[in-house]
Amino acid sequence: MPLFSDEAIVVGALESGLGFSTTYPGCPAAEIGDLLYKIKDDYGIYAEYSTNEIVALEAAAGAAFSGVKSIVSMKHFGLNVAMDALIPIAYTKPRAGLVIVVCDDPGCHSSAQSEEDSRVFVDNLNILTLEPSDPEEAKEFTKMAFEMSEKFQKPVLMRLTTRVAHQTGLVKIGRIPKAKTKGKFIKDLKRFSTMPSIVLNQKRELLALKSQLEKYLAKTKLNPVIAGARKDIGVITSGISHLYVLDALEKLKVSLPILKIDTFYPLPSEKINRFLANKSKVIVFEEVLGLIEEKIRVKAQIKKLKLEIFGKNLMEPVGELNPDRVI
Repeated sequence: MPLFSDEAIVVGALESGLGFSTTYPGCPAAEIGDLLYKIKDDYGIYAEYSTNEIVALEAAAGAAFSGVKSIVSMKHFGLNVAMDALIPIAYTKPRAGLVIVVCDDPGCHSSAQSEEDSRVFVDNLNILTLEPSDPEEAKEFTKMAFEMSEKFQKPVLMRLTTRVAHQTGLVKIGRIPKAKTKGKFIKDLKRFSTMPSIVLNQKRELLALKSQLEKYLAKTKLNPVIAGARKDIGVITSGISHLYVLDALEKLKVSLPILKIDTFYPLPSEKINRFLANKSKVIVFEEVLGLIEEKIRVKAQIKKLKLEIFGKNLMEPVGELNPDRVI
C-alpha cells in the first residue's frame, strides 16, 4: 500500500514487535509519533507525547532497559535537546531493541531556526546509523535496526531528511505480532550505569564494537554497489541524493558506477576502498554537509590514491539537493 516513509517506519516497528513509543512532535518526524499514538489501542502498544525530547528518549530507553522494544522519534532540533541523555545511553546495553529516529529538514521547510545535519553528532556517539532513501527502505531499515539493536545490545539511530520522510511509495505490509508492553527492570551496574569507575571501559567496548558491526554489515544487502559502463568515474550517494543521482544519470544518458551508503556509521570501509581503486574521479552527493566526502578524502589520502574527489566544492552545503542541482 502507498505510505510516507514516516508511516513505513511505523509499519516496520510494528512488524518488529514494538511495545513502547515516545515522541516530542516536530516536522518532518511528526507523523511517526502521531500515527503510533492514533493506533496504540488497536495494536496494544504504549505511546505518549513526552514533555520534551530528552524525556522521550529517557522513557524509551527505560522501557528498552526493561525488555520492551521501543522507538523514539524527533526532528533535528530535538536531537540537540536529547543529546545529554543520548551520549551516555550509547554506552549502555538495552535488553530490548531501542531505535531512535531523527528527521533533518534541509531547506528549513518547517524548521526555520537553522539548518542542521544530525550526522555531526555520530562521531561522538559511535552509534550505528542507518539512512534510508525511500519508504520501502524506511520500513526494512527499521526492522533491521531493531534486529541489530538486539543483536549488539546497543541503540540504533535512523536519520532521514524531509524528502525521504515525506516521500510516498508502495510498501508491503507483513505480519504484525502481538505487542509486549510489560517489562521488568533488573539492576545491573555494568549494563546500565555510566559511573566514572566503569565508563571508560564502556567507551572502549563501544569503540571495539565498530569492527564487529563492519563485519556483520558486510554480509547484508546494505551499502550496495550499482554497476556502470564507465569504470574510471564513480558516484557515491546517501539518502535522498541516491534517487536524484539515478534520475540525473537517466536524463544525461550516462552510465556510472554508484556506491550507495546506507550506514553512515560505520561506513563500509572495504567497499569504499574497492570502489575508489582505479578511479580517476569520484563525486559525492549527500545532504547537507560533506561528511561522507571528508571521510572519503581521508581514505584516499591514506591509500595514496591519485584521484579527484568532488562534492561540496561544486554544491554549497546550503539547502536541499534536487535533480537539477545534481545534473
